[in-house]
Amino acid sequence: MNCPICHSESEKNLSSKLRRGEGAVLYCEACEHGFLATDDKLDAKKYYDEEYRQEYSHRSEAAKTDAKEIFETYKDYQRDRLRLITPYLSAETELLEVGSSSGQFLVNIAEKVAKLNAIELDKACCSFVENELGIPCDSEFLRESLFADNVYDIVCSFQVMEHVPDPVEFLKDLRQSTKPGGHIFVEVPNLRDPLLSIWDVDYYKTFFYHSAHLSYFTEASLMKTAELAGFSTDEVQITFTQDYNLLNHLSWVMNGTPQETCHIGLSEISLKGKGDIPNWLEQQLRNLGQEYESRLVAAKSTSNIMMMLKNV
Repeated sequence: MNCPICHSESEKNLSSKLRRGEGAVLYCEACEHGFLATDDKLDAKKYYDEEYRQEYSHRSEAAKTDAKEIFETYKDYQRDRLRLITPYLSAETELLEVGSSSGQFLVNIAEKVAKLNAIELDKACCSFVENELGIPCDSEFLRESLFADNVYDIVCSFQVMEHVPDPVEFLKDLRQSTKPGGHIFVEVPNLRDPLLSIWDVDYYKTFFYHSAHLSYFTEASLMKTAELAGFSTDEVQITFTQDYNLLNHLSWVMNGTPQETCHIGLSEISLKGKGDIPNWLEQQLRNLGQEYESRLVAAKSTSNIMMMLKNV
């Protein structure tokens, strides 16, 4: 099959097992990109509105979730996004998020900017963003949405581009909605995830690859996607970010299975006990966790990659 980024023919198999559904993940050696090998023509609007939240949630096992639960689960875990984007915000900033989920990122910046709009194909999440958070949201694709003719200072999209069939066209659409001199922030899972590239946890291979992700990006394939979308090298900045903590990784390495929910892995390390020893150990683990994260970033083997593009 052909790579969705550079269209080179690819035969190298990364995985024949997926967390949900059937299929195989291939690897393009030309642009270092992983992609789902499938002939299925997914009706994205129908799938993400009706089926996706029935299959994937913050729990390790398949479980239905809803807009409010998604919001409450993830609204406090926006550290890296806020760290990277907040310096570009001002009281005059107009921002669009494409694939906003339940608004868990947007709620953190609502009082820092002049205008927020959102695109979310899941109609229940879209309604939550609009009615509960007061942020105008549309459930159509960007180019067909209420905001198609608008341009923004910042356009962001987190954990979305891996779901789209044509990442190059997706980036072109984001650029079309960005003002000259504005910025685009795109976050994707990293194919060089440490539980694969460093720890080689066998079951994690099945957990990591799943039917909803059509692409698996590396730094090289992100740069190639940006180049094909019309961005020059000096308009692109790559940052490696790690969301799950040291205890989550130790759990995977020792047990070979996920934790029951995402909260233990995404929260700051916290231990319960009596006396001074638990407090001492908690601080030691936090310090070690920070050093561990720094080493993962230096190795470019983190869970996520954030790409910032400047529209010049």
